[in-house]
Amino acid sequence: MTAHTPGRSCPLHYRYSPAVFATAAEAQCEVLYVVGGLYGNTTALAQVLALFARERGEKRLVFNGDFNWFNVDDAAFQLINQTVLGHSATRGNVETELGSDQGCGCGYPDWVGDQVVDWSNTIMQRLQSTAARHPALTQQLQALPMWRRLDVGGRRVAIVHGDAESLAGWGFASESLRELEHLRRVRGWFDQAQVDIFAC
Repeated sequence: MTAHTPGRSCPLHYRYSPAVFATAAEAQCEVLYVVGGLYGNTTALAQVLALFARERGEKRLVFNGDFNWFNVDDAAFQLINQTVLGHSATRGNVETELGSDQGCGCGYPDWVGDQVVDWSNTIMQRLQSTAARHPALTQQLQALPMWRRLDVGGRRVAIVHGDAESLAGWGFASESLRELEHLRRVRGWFDQAQVDIFAC
């Protein structure tokens, strides 16, 4: 497969500079939940909301993208997205591509097998069909930001779906972080972003 194959590609509009995080926090809190990769799991959603409700102090819950995936029936699609939009959120590549026909926008690297990419594209097509029946919700999801900046207990936190340079970046994947040269690049991201933590 080529880099332009659906599922393998990472569109240019997904890109940003690590320097975008070198800004004032939009909010401060003592407790932060960053919920990533919910993937349409309504049981997991209920559980995390119950856990968050028990927290004390100034708290914030942020869904950081790809909260949709297996929620292809209308009721689950509405439940997941209406709940998420009641909190802070960023969009993932899944939410970004709900209104397109270009695959999931996952930007899968070479070490992910072609069968996984094919399955991913098939799931995305079903989800896009569901999203087409809910245009108002889909527009709200696509209007979500790609990243957020919060201060948590005095620490500067950048919340991203992918990595410090791309919505669908794999720079924080464990496979990438095993490479010494890549770790040097990641240190540079922290310097440019002026943050203590990337939550991804």
